[in-house]
Amino acid sequence: MQLPVTLEDLQHAFERVCENDGCAGADGVTLRAFARDSTDRLQRLMALVEADRYLPYPLLKIVIEKKPASGKTRTLLVPAVRDRVLQTAIAQQLSHSFEEEFLECSFAYRPGRGVDRAVARIRELHSQGYCFVVDADITTFFDEVEHDLLLARLASHGITGTTGALVRQWIRGECWDGERLQPIRKGIPQGSPISPLLANFFLQDFDRELEKSTCRLVRYADDFLILAKTRGEAERALGETAEYLEDLHLELNAEKTGIVDFEQGFHFLGVYFRGEDIWTPWKTDRKPGRLLFMAHPLPARLRRRYESGPANQTAMTQAFHKAWAEDPPPVQAAAEEGSGDVAFLYLTQQGAVLRKAGDRLLVERNDEILFDSPYHKLDHVLTFGNVQITTQALAELLDKGVPLSLFSRQGHFRGALTPARGKNVELRLKQFQAYTDGARSLEIARSIIGAKIANGAAVVARYSARAAHDEDRVELIVGERLRGVAEAKHTDELDGVEGTAARDYFETVMRFNKSELRWEGRKRHPATDELNALLSLTYTLLMHELGAVLEGLGLDPYLGFLHQLDYGRPSLALDAVEPFRHPVADRLVLGLVNKKVIGAADFQSQEGREGLFLKPLSLMRFFECYEKWMLNRPVGGTSFRERMHHEAERLVAAIRDGTAFEAYRFDHETEEECFTSSVTI
Repeated sequence: MQLPVTLEDLQHAFERVCENDGCAGADGVTLRAFARDSTDRLQRLMALVEADRYLPYPLLKIVIEKKPASGKTRTLLVPAVRDRVLQTAIAQQLSHSFEEEFLECSFAYRPGRGVDRAVARIRELHSQGYCFVVDADITTFFDEVEHDLLLARLASHGITGTTGALVRQWIRGECWDGERLQPIRKGIPQGSPISPLLANFFLQDFDRELEKSTCRLVRYADDFLILAKTRGEAERALGETAEYLEDLHLELNAEKTGIVDFEQGFHFLGVYFRGEDIWTPWKTDRKPGRLLFMAHPLPARLRRRYESGPANQTAMTQAFHKAWAEDPPPVQAAAEEGSGDVAFLYLTQQGAVLRKAGDRLLVERNDEILFDSPYHKLDHVLTFGNVQITTQALAELLDKGVPLSLFSRQGHFRGALTPARGKNVELRLKQFQAYTDGARSLEIARSIIGAKIANGAAVVARYSARAAHDEDRVELIVGERLRGVAEAKHTDELDGVEGTAARDYFETVMRFNKSELRWEGRKRHPATDELNALLSLTYTLLMHELGAVLEGLGLDPYLGFLHQLDYGRPSLALDAVEPFRHPVADRLVLGLVNKKVIGAADFQSQEGREGLFLKPLSLMRFFECYEKWMLNRPVGGTSFRERMHHEAERLVAAIRDGTAFEAYRFDHETEEECFTSSVTI
């Protein structure tokens, strides 16, 4: 296809894209990286289009707050830099012809127009006697535009050939949410340079119909006012508006639409109108909403397929999903959409560099951005193997209270860098007093072991729901073990009860291991088989999570009540993790192996070290599943990670106030359906 723009047009478009700034797209290429060889990149882009082999990268999903603390979000779908350049060049070309057709009532996304001009027009119409206002909004306009209708309107205006084919690719592309590729079946992507122009084009017939009446329209994107001289005219205009929008398969937002007048006052575009007065807030006072979620870039294998530009997009999409299963992303960043936190960042790509850039942390490798997020969104950073961290990034993590854990490439814990804590001296004194008080210390230890045994029984009950013959045996064993907990006079006795209960538990629960992996009993250091290796890795992650939380709340993670004190042993973290081992770690591991997400082929031995370890790509796949499991939340409930935080807070309260500590109890009957409905393991 003959590209309707020149190399010079693309260069001018790239300058415009640079002025607008913005992040990297799904390919991970930043503006700075693109600029280093922009001419070569633009020439390759032209060659792809002209050879009919151009395929835009998937749009990168980003979720932001509309306004700080509003609770409302906006989803942006951002193209890669090269696609933004091409879209900008085509949009500039189309705007020359479209501008001649657009009416004066439209003020958004047009040269020489904007909010100030719209406000001036409203004031002018009010001075002419237009006192009544239909304050209207179109329901999720950008998400609801039908592609067939838009493309048909473009074709009727002569937008065909290469330009028409490119626009079709851009609006009917794919979205990358960090886990999967999803086709875009409806809507105009917010975040694409071509979208504002297409939005105005789609609504131009709507503008014409309303301008035929005695009322006057002032439209800014999908927000608009209809000004009338009487209430009756305003009511008629409101009814006609609903009909015009219905022709476009759109509808009015009833909650944001109504008839007002200037004496009552109303807001429009952040400006308040009342009578003859207008109040405009200072722009410097408008704080932007937070970034809530940002997908990490595509894996390298998927990026290469887009760069080569295969002709058959359907076959391509199938190949993407196959490649994604084989080559998970090098950086795992988990977040609950809307939560405001990127939470735990796992860095496994060897040779990657974590650096600070302004108020953000970037992960770079070979001049590509693998991850980009504000540092205040992170709860914890975990590095595996050869990952470099600049001193500026280290300082920022410490200043912002973000722990950094360092592991070998195989997942062996090396150590941690934690921010300076420990200001709550009074709480730590009470912790030491509870430890030295034998009765109090034993009481807390009993609660922990009792909860662990009960939780193990609940897990077994979950798996044995279809094998009723096991239930009587389980209840008998659990009853005996819980009596042993209640009768224990010292933590040494509790250790014995816990050890016996653990052997009984694993002997029973591993009957539900349907995988190829054999279980020959719990082996810790080293883990010489695959199941033990997975269990040890999961326990380690849980323990370090809880240790960081406990320390952040002011406790000493090395002074526990159940586990014996030893140099370098985080005894309190080991105590706190006990109730979570069976319902969280063991269920995750059995799910992974039974559903063949992890198998024998995912493990390898390490020269000079005993035991088995996950291979690099398998380790990344494990982290992905681990984070989904930890963040998954039932309707109206809390995730496992939140429950662990609550557990730490309850322990703090018990130590501080001298009250009884009730360790976490897992209820498989109420939690089972919720926690397994959306976790893909």
